[in-house]
Amino acid sequence: MTITLHDVSFLLQIPVDGELLAAPAKDLQMVSKYAWGAGVLAWMYRQLGRSSRAGSTGFYGCLTLLQAWIYEYFPSLRIHRAAPQTVTQGDPLARRWEGPVHGGGPSEVPRPLDHYRRLLDGFRADHVDWLPFGAHPGRAVPRSLYRGVIRIYDVTEAYDPSRTLRQFGYRQVIPDPPIRPFRVSRPAVGTYKVVFGADLDQLWRSRGQLINLDAYSTPFDDTGSVDLEYLKWYTLRTHPCIVPPEMVSSRRWHC
Repeated sequence: MTITLHDVSFLLQIPVDGELLAAPAKDLQMVSKYAWGAGVLAWMYRQLGRSSRAGSTGFYGCLTLLQAWIYEYFPSLRIHRAAPQTVTQGDPLARRWEGPVHGGGPSEVPRPLDHYRRLLDGFRADHVDWLPFGAHPGRAVPRSLYRGVIRIYDVTEAYDPSRTLRQFGYRQVIPDPPIRPFRVSRPAVGTYKVVFGADLDQLWRSRGQLINLDAYSTPFDDTGSVDLEYLKWYTLRTHPCIVPPEMVSSRRWHC
């Protein structure tokens, strides 16, 4: 799972289509022509990558987007939140979570990190609301089906909906090979620079490379279903649990 362009569109109500932000906007007449949502998401991807590194001490980016996305897809993580609020048509859906916080307060003892790790490791597919914005988000926001790169200034990140098919209402199958950068460098501690080929920028401008969901997979037959071959592929390429293996083997965790 990851935040997609249609998530940005629904939650923030900013354009995800238009010109990519290759440099700061100077002409105010062009402001409405930029894909601000794609820029926000590219920056979010980069910061999520940086914050996952050993030694990272923080995160900065559009936390409103990240928090609202968590509330939409993971109902059990709506800590002290009431049901989603009704919002006016056309308003950002992130406003659904502006309602009052219930319980807790300054005197409540914060839950330890272990609690959330255990919660996440215990998640099943039916614990996720895969389609919080309706049955066909790819039809509502066609640009969300684009496969290529997104950018804001010199921050360029790969965007690949073939890896998040369940968030489009389709069974997850083995995705396409990853979109690999032309060059990666680390100019300073805690930073890195990724360079993709210029042809990928051109794909965005030409509105090319929108994936055909029906060519990849079939619609859900049950919530969050995946292809069995995908499970084998995925298991070989990921960590089955968040917690370290030694903690799992000590029976302190069950994954």
